[in-house]
Amino acid sequence: MTSEPSSLMRLGEYELVRPLAHGGMADIYLARHVGGEHERHLAVKVLNHERAADAESRALFMDEGRLVKLLDHDNIARVLQVDIIDGHHFLAMEYVHGCDLRECVNAATHEGRVIPYETAISIVSAAATGLDHAHRRCDSEGKPLRLVHRDVSLSNIMVGHDGSVKVVDFGIAQTTLSSVHTSPGVVRGKASYMSPEQCLGDEVDLRTDVFALGVVLYELTTGSRCFHGKSDFERMLAVVRDYPVELEQVVAKAMAPDITQRYQSCAALIEALERVSIARMWIGGGSAIVRLMRELFGEVPEPWATPVADRTEPSFALPEPLPETALEAQDADEAIDPPVTSPTLSRPRRFPKGTLSDVFTNEQWKANDDDQPTRGRRSVPRLPPNVAA
Repeated sequence: MTSEPSSLMRLGEYELVRPLAHGGMADIYLARHVGGEHERHLAVKVLNHERAADAESRALFMDEGRLVKLLDHDNIARVLQVDIIDGHHFLAMEYVHGCDLRECVNAATHEGRVIPYETAISIVSAAATGLDHAHRRCDSEGKPLRLVHRDVSLSNIMVGHDGSVKVVDFGIAQTTLSSVHTSPGVVRGKASYMSPEQCLGDEVDLRTDVFALGVVLYELTTGSRCFHGKSDFERMLAVVRDYPVELEQVVAKAMAPDITQRYQSCAALIEALERVSIARMWIGGGSAIVRLMRELFGEVPEPWATPVADRTEPSFALPEPLPETALEAQDADEAIDPPVTSPTLSRPRRFPKGTLSDVFTNEQWKANDDDQPTRGRRSVPRLPPNVAA
């Protein structure tokens, strides 16, 4: 293992090694924990300067950290610390050595590959298992958190090179512990994955996450966008030819516009997917995911095991924190960390052109702006029960 220069930027007990990602809300860095007997690498998520200037964004960010600390499941990326140091709001998180599902689908599309049905089912089932844990979680007094992720999408499901699957980004999750509550009619989430009730700004529950998982499953198994562009819900599932009818039925039920006709829990969705796998004699699991990742990306060493050029100064810098006087009163409350009890596809398409949107391309991702959660009101017409958009 190659050691990093000792002069790298510090944030409390964490030495920031290099940037990993930049988002609209926060920036993520590969970091090394410099305390304790054993060296440990992790990810540090830092609220960016623009969002830090907004009280609601600060509250949402800190709520996310405190909420995920209450969750303890192998299919959810863990949060280890929530804090404010030198004016920087940050979360110290489990580092996932892999990529998100959007990158997997893009890589498969570029290579003209099909993600095997059994692998797609394994990934979605693992994500559903983590979400089921979150949906059932209670607080320290035994009261249900009534957690709804509200932002389940390809970009918020990480897949490790070791076959692990982790749900990430609970930044707009709704729970009984939230200090920021969404007003009626206000929409949060990614438009291409939102359930009808979420689009309308109505009350949502765990079944809105089931809907989003249905969209994820659809996109993984078809290599195509489910809802294309900004006019959401103009088309619903249109499955023909070689798509397994049993899987079609699962996808359609998960994405039922009528919430009462959907699977009523992630556990029910998992059971349905297991029945499909058994009927088709598909063998998935972690080994299938590892095989897919190797086919798409080859052997990828962990970033801290890759030699880096010697340097005396970091090649990046944290944004200047806001003046302490502007945040002093609120930060005093936020810093409290409460105790926790626990491009085009070369292969034949699975679906005919004309019944659904085109295959994934980088241009479509940019046009749909999937990384930017929707905020505000949307005028989506209501639909009669059991009528597809």
